[in-house]
Formats: sequence, structure tokens, C-alpha cells
Amino acid sequence: MQRLEVKLPKVKNTYAGYLGLQQLLSAQQLQTGSDDELLFIIIHQQHELWFKLAIHELGCAIASLMKKGAHEADCIIAFKRLSRVGAIQHILISSWDVMATLTPDEFFLFRETVGRDGASGFQSVQYRILEYKLGLKYRFLAFQLPDGKTQTVDVFDNAQDDDEKGRLRDALAAPAIYDAVISYMARALPKFGIANPRAGDYSRKYRKNTAVFKAWSYVYRNRTSAPELYQLGEKLIDLEDAFRKWRFAHLATVSRVIGGNPGTGGSSGIKYLRAAASRLFEDPIYPELWDVRSEMFSRPLQFDLAAAGYGGEAGE
Repeated sequence: MQRLEVKLPKVKNTYAGYLGLQQLLSAQQLQTGSDDELLFIIIHQQHELWFKLAIHELGCAIASLMKKGAHEADCIIAFKRLSRVGAIQHILISSWDVMATLTPDEFFLFRETVGRDGASGFQSVQYRILEYKLGLKYRFLAFQLPDGKTQTVDVFDNAQDDDEKGRLRDALAAPAIYDAVISYMARALPKFGIANPRAGDYSRKYRKNTAVFKAWSYVYRNRTSAPELYQLGEKLIDLEDAFRKWRFAHLATVSRVIGGNPGTGGSSGIKYLRAAASRLFEDPIYPELWDVRSEMFSRPLQFDLAAAGYGGEAGE
């Protein structure tokens, strides 16, 4: 019996079809008659697109460094991915310049619509995952309300469904980029006896580790002996430096547009943003890399490890 084959017409690939432009360009649903609402929506939508790519690139870098038998070639791949994340961060920072063209009277026309039911960028699941990938690990956040009281929130409550909650949970439990770099450094420089600073629980907040600090100190004094680690260290500094600038650019833009008024999510507004931005100087994501700078310029004085918060780690 002869078999009949049905040939379906081949769909022609187009620029618009490949990029899904019909869906993308119809995703801006204005809810007021303001001519400036489109600016607000597009700025935040492109933030989410760049977050998605940054999360992907960080995931690739982490996988390269954490894989069994990772060597210098894998380190170079990770460096390339992190360079891309750094470029993304600078686009995100510059996007606030566009947002800052929104004047208070223009934003006033649709702000109540934006913030209806407490809607806020604070609820961005992708932003939380990006922070987790960078190394900021937390489940609960405390922030000051406009009346001066402090409220603690579970960031998982911002998930829209079980899938989003699962993504948050997975990202919190997974190694961050600093964990991956330290894992690679522990194998590349075994003489320092580096153990997992998070004790195998990657959801824990990272704490300073003496062995990690001494290893970075060695790398920065002997850059030709471990050039790939030196470059990774500098790339991590680039990432945290850009993350600091992102937070301060956000703070400056909010201050310019709404002044000292509360945020749409119920926070105290610029007071909360100022505290979050300043905290990265007091409690860095990659503390040993910043302390190495202090230690290198303290010579001939002795850098006091205990005063800097080191010592007492398990396994030392």
C-alpha cells in the first residue's frame, strides 16, 4: 500500500517573525491618555529584557567555572560572559538618563495608574534572580514605611505563580558567580585550603573568609602567576561597581521625578533607595576583593584581619 506524504507549506522566515515583533510591539498597553506613559512602560520592559540576558550570561559563566575539571579555557569563557554582563549593566545605567526626561507633572498624570494595588518595580522577579546570580542572597527584606515603621516582606510573595516562585527558589539555592569563581580558585590554588565559604548552603548570605582573602591577596601580588584569576577578580569588581552605579542612578532619577515622596510599592521612596545603594559600600558583594585594595595600600603597616571582620571560619 502506497504511503501518502503531506507536505506542509514552509513558513518564510522574516525579520519581524524571527524577532516576534508583532507580539513585542503590541505589549505596551497604555492605561491613560498621557503621551508619556509609553516612555515609562518601554523603559521598564527593556529593563526586564536586559535582566533576562544578564541572568542567562551569568548562568553560563557559573556553569563554566563550576564544571568538573574546569581549566583556563573555561575561565576565559566565563570572563567573556561576564564582560557581556558588564556591557549590559552600562546600558541599564544609561537607561535612567532617558527616564529622567520624565518631569514630575508628566508622571503625575499616570502615576496613580502605575501604582494601583501597590504595583512597583520592587515586585520584579527577574531583578531578584539577577541579584541572586550576582551573589546577593536573601529571602526577606526589611524596609522603612513612610510613617517610620519597618516592614519585613518575603520576596517570594511577589511571584505571580508557582513557576515564578520555583525560579526564585532555585536561584536562591544555586551557586552565585562569586561562589563559582571561588570554587575555581580553590582548585587552581590548592595551597590556600579554600573551603566553601557558604558551607554548601548557597542560599546563605556570604561571609568574609580568611583563606579566600589570602588567595586574592596572592593573586593581586602575583598577577603573572595567575593571570586568569586576576582578570576574573577585576571583572567581578567591574560588576559590583556597575551595580552600585545602577542603584545610585535609580536613586537620582526617582529623586528628580518624585522628590521625597513614598514609592508606589509602599516604601519610603528615596530613603529606602539611598539605604540600599549605600549598603553596598558597607557590605560589598565580593568583600575580599575590596579588602585586598585596602590591604595592598596599608603597607608597610599591617592589615588587621580581625578588625576587618576575618577569622573564626570553620576549617581554618
